[in-house]
Amino acid sequence: MARMIILALGVLSMATLPFIDSALAEGGLPFAADAVIERAVPDELVLEATVEAINVATVTAKTSGTVTEINFDVNDFVKEGTVLLRFQGTVNQSGLLRAKAGLAGTSANLVRAEKEFQRLSALFEKKMITASQMDQARASLDAAKAGVDADRAQITAASEGVTDTVVRAPYSGYVVKRFIQLGETANVGTPLFSGMSLDKLRVQTAVPQSWIPMVRNHNQAFVLLPGDKRVEAKSLIIFPYADEKSHNFTVRVVLPPNLDNVHPGMLVKTAFKVGENNRMLVASTALVRRGELTAVYVVHGTEVTLRPVLVGNVQADGTIEIISGLHTGEKVATDPVRAGQYLHTKRMGGVS
Repeated sequence: MARMIILALGVLSMATLPFIDSALAEGGLPFAADAVIERAVPDELVLEATVEAINVATVTAKTSGTVTEINFDVNDFVKEGTVLLRFQGTVNQSGLLRAKAGLAGTSANLVRAEKEFQRLSALFEKKMITASQMDQARASLDAAKAGVDADRAQITAASEGVTDTVVRAPYSGYVVKRFIQLGETANVGTPLFSGMSLDKLRVQTAVPQSWIPMVRNHNQAFVLLPGDKRVEAKSLIIFPYADEKSHNFTVRVVLPPNLDNVHPGMLVKTAFKVGENNRMLVASTALVRRGELTAVYVVHGTEVTLRPVLVGNVQADGTIEIISGLHTGEKVATDPVRAGQYLHTKRMGGVS
């Protein structure tokens, strides 16, 4: 069986023989080999987790009116500040015009009240009017100022009402749901759109209570993505309470921004650091995977053998843990294709 695997991995055409012979003539092997190393690596608790979008929101109507314009639908991408829809704004515009007209009137009253107050103040200094008349003039001036302030507040409110007839995207992202159609009438609080941003993501998982002290103490995690890709967490958010039924703690792992091929709803694995121990490591490129077989080419001088190994987790630097099958200091081929070709050629008598 082992011979069949070696032959399958090392099929070599006669055209490659001169290359190997030339390499050996120079006193070396036609592939690189690295020593098995041992160093401290984290002990990890690996749990399944679900990817979530951090920014998820439902935009609601802030005014009442009929929808006159809809610019986006489900699955459309929108940029922050882009107009999603518009309401008919006739009533809101009328309210703003009335508020502005009211301000014009009260401003004119204020000008008259100020002039009258100045005139009476001069007469009061000459003792030509009574104190009660002066108090009445001051009260009229204060009332005129209050009227102007009230109308300015009305303009602010009316302006907000006009602004509310235009609904804009709160952030860049995708439309998930649309709750209203063109021509429909919405009231204040009516849902309009639901959307989410893919720029900021996190994963959420449940950690058993027995592991929480170690997870909290080390405060480090990696998210394991397809293709043996490890992404270090930006931060951890550990809920301060456990679920009363499962006794698990919810932990949110915040991811770095703008990751490729990571989307909300995906199932991934999260590796939490819970300790540290020495482990044997080799370059992950040294592995040979064929079905259920995982092996490496072990190099002793010019002798090469294929040896099955049991592997653990991939590390952040691209190395992979060897649980069994190797010893520290042994050398393994980092280019298993060329190592297989070399071994096959040697068995066929092409290399002495």
